[in-house]
Amino acid sequence: MVRLAVSVAISRRSRPEELLLVERSKKLRAFPGLYAFPGGTLDEADASVPVRGLDADPLSPFVAAGVRELFEETGIWLGRGGRTPSAEELRADRRRLLAEEVSLASILGSYGQHLLASDLTPLCRMMTPPFAPVRFDTQFLRGLVDDDQAIEIWEGELVSGDFVDTSQTLTQWKQGAIPLAPPMVVLIEHWTRGQTDLEARIQAMTASYDAGTLHRIYFSPGVLLTPLKTPTRPPATHTNTCIVGERKLYLVDPSPVDEGEQARLWSLLDELVAEGRTLEGILLTHYHPDHVGALAEMQSRYGVPALAHEDCIAELPDGNFGAPLRHGEVLDLGEAPDGSAGWKLEAYHVPGHARGHLAFQESRYGAAIVGDLVSTLSSILVDPRDGHLATYLKSLEFLQTVVNGTLYPGHGPPSLVGKKVIEKTLTHRAEREEQLLGALSSEPRTTTALVEAIYADVPQQAHGLAERSLLSGLIKLEEEGRVHREGDGYVKS
Repeated sequence: MVRLAVSVAISRRSRPEELLLVERSKKLRAFPGLYAFPGGTLDEADASVPVRGLDADPLSPFVAAGVRELFEETGIWLGRGGRTPSAEELRADRRRLLAEEVSLASILGSYGQHLLASDLTPLCRMMTPPFAPVRFDTQFLRGLVDDDQAIEIWEGELVSGDFVDTSQTLTQWKQGAIPLAPPMVVLIEHWTRGQTDLEARIQAMTASYDAGTLHRIYFSPGVLLTPLKTPTRPPATHTNTCIVGERKLYLVDPSPVDEGEQARLWSLLDELVAEGRTLEGILLTHYHPDHVGALAEMQSRYGVPALAHEDCIAELPDGNFGAPLRHGEVLDLGEAPDGSAGWKLEAYHVPGHARGHLAFQESRYGAAIVGDLVSTLSSILVDPRDGHLATYLKSLEFLQTVVNGTLYPGHGPPSLVGKKVIEKTLTHRAEREEQLLGALSSEPRTTTALVEAIYADVPQQAHGLAERSLLSGLIKLEEEGRVHREGDGYVKS
C-alpha cells in the first residue's frame, strides 16, 4: 500500500541553517518516537483548497496538506491576505480542525484569506523503501517563517518541537541522544554542508534514488539498512541486508539472488569504499536462501571472508568461510560514529528458527541485527524440518535480556523498542499455544483439522505453511508430555 504524504522543512528567515523538528509520539504507527519534520498524509479535502500560483498543478494538494499539517501540529499559520486572525481565533480554529469540525478551506474563507505557492516550495520527493507494509510517497516542501514565529505543540500525535541547529542535531544523533527518522538523517547532513546548492544537491540525491540507487537508511548510527528484493515468504517481499560500521564495515546477510538487486548492492558498497571505508567481511545470521543469495558473488567481487556459526557453515559447503563464530565472540568496529573508541560487534548464538542462527549487537548504541528471530511484518515460521520451537523460544528469551536499543529484523521495518517487539512475539507464541491446546481434546484431531480450526483467519493458500508451524507447536507440547499422538491425530495427554 502506498499513501501520499507531505513533510515540511521550515526555517526562520534569518537562520536558514536551522530547521523545525518535532518529536513524534511512540503510539504512532509511522516513525513512532522519532524526530522529523512536521507533516502527514494527504486528505481528500486538500485537493479542493486553491493555492495561488499553482492552478491545476499536481503540487497544489501537497502544499495545501503542508499548510494544514503545519497548522495542526505546530500552530504555524500560512494564510495570506484578508483579515489577519488573532492568536485566540487561530487556537480555536486549530482545535476545530483537529476535531474535524471544520476544513482548511472554511478557515481560510472565514478570514478572506488564501494560500501562496511561494510560501512552501518543493524540496524533493521520496518514496519509503520497501521494508514496510505501508509506504509513503512523500513530497518534501521548504518554507521560511518570521523570526518571532512561536511554536505551540499540543500533546497527542506529537510530544515536543522546536527549531534546532542542524550541526548540533546531527552530533546529538551520533551520540545516541536523539532518534531521527531516516529521511531526516540524510537531509540534515545536506543542511550541515551549507545553503549553497542545497536544493540541487538534495534533488540530485533523490533523483538517484528514483533511478534505483539504494537509499542511505539509518534508524540508528552505524547501521545502514538496505532492504533488497528476495524470493522470501509472504507477506515479506524483501530481506534486510545491514551494513554495520563507520570506517570498518561488516555486511550482514548478503541477501539478493537477482542480478539487478545484487548490482544495486555492489554500487552502494563501491560508493562506501570510495568514501574511504574498508569492507572487513560478511556475516551470516543463518543459511536460508533469502539471506545468502549474493554470498558467492560478493566474495568473488570483494575477496572478503564470510563468518558464521559452525552449524550454518555446514549447510553451505560451497562457501569460503573463516573460523566459525561462537556465542559471545566480539568483532572490532574501530571508532563509533561519534568518534568514541572501543566499538565492538558481539555475536549471539540464537538457534531455533534455523540451526546455527546468529544475532549481532553493536556496543555503542545497543542496536541488534536479529535475522529471522523476529519479524515486524508477520509471525516467524519455525519449520520442524530445520527449526525447533522450544529452542526458538529460549533464544527469544535470551534476546529479551540483552536487547536495549533498535532492533533490525530480517524482514520488515526496524523498531526503536526492540525489547517490546520480542515481548509481543513471545506473547503471540503463548496465545497460539493456548489456541492449540484449546482445539485438542480426548478425540484425535489431524493437523489439517487443527489448521482449519486455529488458522481460520489465514488465507487457504497459506495453510501449508501454517501446518508446518502448528506441527512445531505439537512437537513442543509432545516433548513436554502435554500432548501425544494417537493414530493420524493428536490428543491431550
